[in-house]
Amino acid sequence: MDAGNRPSSFGNYHRKCEHYVKMYESGNKTDCGSPSCALSKAHKHRPGPGQRSCTCVRIPRECRRVLSLIHDRCDACTRAAWATLERESSRVW
Repeated sequence: MDAGNRPSSFGNYHRKCEHYVKMYESGNKTDCGSPSCALSKAHKHRPGPGQRSCTCVRIPRECRRVLSLIHDRCDACTRAAWATLERESSRVW
């Protein structure tokens, strides 16, 4: 990945469980433009006294684009809820 660029992805956001489920990546990369991001081209490195290395965040976060806003849980959370219900009730649904 190029320094300062974040990949763009498209997916669905589930409101009940607040999960974002990625459907696909666009292939486009964008720069966040933050001076406190070590991967951005706008990064301003100001080490303090006694610091030898930059302490800015180096984890690239993807730019998430929401395709659909779904008012229910995602599939993984729905399966987990049913599994918990089966364990607690000793019934198989």
